[in-house]
Amino acid sequence: MTSSLVLGLNLGATVLDGLLAGGNVDRIIVQMPAWRRVGVRAWAEYSRNADLGNGLFLYPFEAIGGAILTSAAAIAFFLDPTAARMAALPVSLAVVFVVGGLLATIGAAPKMLSLRQVDDEAGLQAAFRGFDRWGFLRGILQVLAFWANLWVIVAILK
Repeated sequence: MTSSLVLGLNLGATVLDGLLAGGNVDRIIVQMPAWRRVGVRAWAEYSRNADLGNGLFLYPFEAIGGAILTSAAAIAFFLDPTAARMAALPVSLAVVFVVGGLLATIGAAPKMLSLRQVDDEAGLQAAFRGFDRWGFLRGILQVLAFWANLWVIVAILK
């Protein structure tokens, strides 16, 4: 029987990763296609007020908090001699995906942060394209981290 510490850490990671995953699904399926039609100036203005506003606090809290809890859950899992071994694969995948999401943020974040200085059409287009590309990859990885954490819970509770 897996320890309550492992389960608790994984539940916390799943909540934070789930919030992040939901936001990514919305961004990939709804927001970015709309911004492609509306234009980069409108996207930049919105992003300056959203992503570079409250988003500067919420998104890192979710991503870094989820990564810390996912990693702590994995460490606790592999140190727990009573842990359900059938959860080893999803525990490992959750860590790989959550770290991958953080690494992809290294590509996306500078594009978003550049909006503080960039206001010419070519610069906005470059920022939008780069953020869209890196954001898509990051979003996929963060959604996969959420699903892997759900898989861990199912495997632990079986």
